[in-house]
Amino acid sequence: MTLFRPLILTLCALALTAAPAAADEDAQAADPDWPCDQILVPRIAAATLWDGPPVDGLAWRANAPVADLVGRLTQPGLSEEAAGSAVAAFAQGLAPAERALLLTLVFAGVLEVLDQERAQQLDGIRRYSQDQARRAEALGLELDQMVALERDPSEAAAKERAALKERLTLEERVFDEREKSIGFLCTRPVVLEQRLGFLARTIAGFMD
Repeated sequence: MTLFRPLILTLCALALTAAPAAADEDAQAADPDWPCDQILVPRIAAATLWDGPPVDGLAWRANAPVADLVGRLTQPGLSEEAAGSAVAAFAQGLAPAERALLLTLVFAGVLEVLDQERAQQLDGIRRYSQDQARRAEALGLELDQMVALERDPSEAAAKERAALKERLTLEERVFDEREKSIGFLCTRPVVLEQRLGFLARTIAGFMD
């Protein structure tokens, strides 16, 4: 059974990881499928990024230039420089009397679109974590089966052990590769939050 010691250690590590640390007990209790070190915050409140006028319920899509700018600002891969230039060009073309209102609409749109994208990322991370838990449980059952086969001296059991060992080796490799990806997945909402924070500061900078 020494060949499968790494797998056993992997499963044990997964179990330990799933146990919430003291600082994260509340977040984990609220959603035990959340695997990231970052505390789970399901939605981003405007007040955490924006000290301008309220944005709840604003019909930003009804204003075509605003909706067009929101679409550009929320495009994946848009650089901060390009985003800043787009906001500046938009703001400089506004009359002073309408600037605050229209820039607030822009922020409302950016927040809504990116927060929805972030929510989809969070849901994807949860599903990924759930799948890993199912894989870990299945591997544990197969390890139990291997232990039982080790006690059987028959030739049939030996053949079954060989086939099971090969399958376990492949499944362990897949499990480990997927486990390594969790850290990257957990950074995606953080990157999006940083992007949203940058856009909020940039838009607010043209309010006055």
